[in-house]
Amino acid sequence: MKPTESYPTQLRRFLCQVLLPAVPRPVGWALGLIGFSALNLLFVEELWPHFPQAEKWFGLLLVSGLGTLPWLAAATAGRVQRRMRGLWWRGIWQLATIGTYVVAVLLSMLLFVGFLLLLANNQW
Repeated sequence: MKPTESYPTQLRRFLCQVLLPAVPRPVGWALGLIGFSALNLLFVEELWPHFPQAEKWFGLLLVSGLGTLPWLAAATAGRVQRRMRGLWWRGIWQLATIGTYVVAVLLSMLLFVGFLLLLANNQW
């Protein structure tokens, strides 16, 4: 980037040329699943009045969609890290990649334990 460019211009170029191409395609599917589940949960009484289990199923879909986002964010950070040129920026993005993978593992373990507790309490 040219040093004479303004910061908003540099940020826009970074977003358009580095960050957006690094976003994996399943992010769209995950966001669509989250939106679909959230809308169905919002209007569950109007859309699914004769299906009492619909709220639980759409809740499960919503949580599973939210559970994939940290993994996709970590994959995005790894792709951005590979596109960086400077040693400093590669190190920063490597730390971001490691951090998001740690968060993804911890969140997945938490979701798994929560699901097992739901099954153990027969609330499913």
